[in-house]
Amino acid sequence: MDTCSPEELGELVPRDRDLRYDRLAAAGLALGVRRTAVLMELALTENGLHPDPAARLPVYGGGRHEPDGALPCGAMPVLRPEQVAAASAFLRGSALGELVRQQNSVLARTAAHLGYPTPWSETWAALVVHDLRELRDFFASAAAAGDAVVVREAEETGRPDAAPQRVNSPSSTGA
Repeated sequence: MDTCSPEELGELVPRDRDLRYDRLAAAGLALGVRRTAVLMELALTENGLHPDPAARLPVYGGGRHEPDGALPCGAMPVLRPEQVAAASAFLRGSALGELVRQQNSVLARTAAHLGYPTPWSETWAALVVHDLRELRDFFASAAAAGDAVVVREAEETGRPDAAPQRVNSPSSTGA
């Protein structure tokens, strides 16, 4: 992973509409959060738990995003096993439902700004909490296996609303 360019890494990590992705998702090695990813990130980052914005979201390696939620062009964050463990601990220690409730007005404005077809509601909030719980479980499993995680952005939006995917780290594969 250390020697791969973003393009090479992109070829290794399947897209969400790829049969390889379907197999990885079925095995618990990939997770897609297409509709809610920007809202999930806001719930996790705009919560006042951490004074430094870059440290607020270890799920994305603490990286900064553009104001519209976009990753820098060509970015494909790779979280090393120790970062995956930190993200897992962060998610495990977060009251996910409470984070969403705290950010209700921010999430409502964001959903409207992004042009989602339905306005923010309790149904939306429940979906975001559900996806956050799936993300928490995904990172817990990856951390337990000592795996790295790659976050692939959705190509059509440029926003980080795609699939984190586990990558066996050298230490967990014996390589």
